Amino acid sequence: MAIDFKAKLKNITSEKDDDPILLYDDLDRTSVAGPLRESQIEVLKKWYNEDKDKKDIVIKLHTGEGKTLVGLLILMSKLNSGNGPCLYVCPNKYLVKQVCNEAIKFGIPICTIGDNNMLPNEFTNGKRILITHVQKLFNGKSVFGIGNSAENVGGIILDDAHACLDSIRNSFVVSIKRFEQEDLFKKVLDLFEEELSNQGAGTYLDIKNGDSYDSIMMVPYWAWIDKADEVLSLLADYSKEKFLYFTWDLIKDALDKCQAYISGKEIQIVPLVTPIELFGTFYHANSRILMSATTQDDIFFVKTLDFSVDAIKKPIKTSKKQWSGEKMILLPSLISDELTRDVIIEKVTSIKSTKHGMVSLVPTKKKQEEYEKLGAIVVETNDIDMEIGNLKNKTFSKIVVLANRYDGIDLPDAACRILIIDSMPFFTNMADIYEE
Repeated sequence: MAIDFKAKLKNITSEKDDDPILLYDDLDRTSVAGPLRESQIEVLKKWYNEDKDKKDIVIKLHTGEGKTLVGLLILMSKLNSGNGPCLYVCPNKYLVKQVCNEAIKFGIPICTIGDNNMLPNEFTNGKRILITHVQKLFNGKSVFGIGNSAENVGGIILDDAHACLDSIRNSFVVSIKRFEQEDLFKKVLDLFEEELSNQGAGTYLDIKNGDSYDSIMMVPYWAWIDKADEVLSLLADYSKEKFLYFTWDLIKDALDKCQAYISGKEIQIVPLVTPIELFGTFYHANSRILMSATTQDDIFFVKTLDFSVDAIKKPIKTSKKQWSGEKMILLPSLISDELTRDVIIEKVTSIKSTKHGMVSLVPTKKKQEEYEKLGAIVVETNDIDMEIGNLKNKTFSKIVVLANRYDGIDLPDAACRILIIDSMPFFTNMADIYEE
């Protein structure tokens, strides 16, 4: 007897599962991977059973506990339940590659923005998760649109959310460099000469004459409000230039709600309150999820992103695990006065071969060059993938030195057994420097 399989298949309706834990079991993985970790299961259960319908959610997982996979499974759950499009935002381009590799490994459908700078149809149609970096979304010429023309999304995740905050704040900052926009710099400085001189005549003269680059003065708020229209007229003449091009549309209607800081080499105009509503893709998303491994002051999520206070107070986190592993932290200067920075650098760069990775994090290129002179491996932006890959593949030779890379570099197990944090990171935002 012949069986009509086509007729039987017509009667079958397939429903996609939106339980992220069950989704993981059904993934078509490209490599061998074990079951979800206990901490991942706990977080996913809390999200699915208690918080999946909330607009604002904070997820905290320690470094190394697999928060990337957790975020991808949550967004895949939203796609399967018809709550797309879904967007996964990383702090930088390097992490985009890292997250893409993770998604491919587990068989999670993703897409990225190509060279044409267009949003993929698979993303807008809710078929795949779009993975991009924070600068692509948060800028005045964003491919996602600004204000009412912004692309609507069902779910958005900011990975390493604390690291994303600085980029989001900086997207609103106007930076006028003395040696690049000299004419405009002088006009703005002259505009507030009286008010700045009244604060400190000597400091103002040092700034005006270029004798001091370290001193910073703040334009009094009453003077800024009184002359905001004059500043606007000055800036309007430069709106098409590169230094203002990506910021102009964000601040042109809110200049009176900004604050200005002036030094001998730069003027920065910074909003008092971040107008995050201009980035409608994030602001109006049905679900906004911040993921973080840090324990910094989360009030900045409220001040910068207009995030729910209740979400900050009640983050999703594991109840059992209280730390991410054992570490020995040494401060050489407290052990012996002879253990100076120069001695430590000479010692670690003299080691030619080890059974584990060694990495040093420095705040500037200049400090990185000090290692390079002694034969260390200095990592440039274009070489990060290769050098981090060497460490993960246990190709160890000399110490690897990274400049200003404090977020998102994944160095598990033997890839880095010795981590040197050389010198303190410093602020680049003049508002933060002034407050410090």
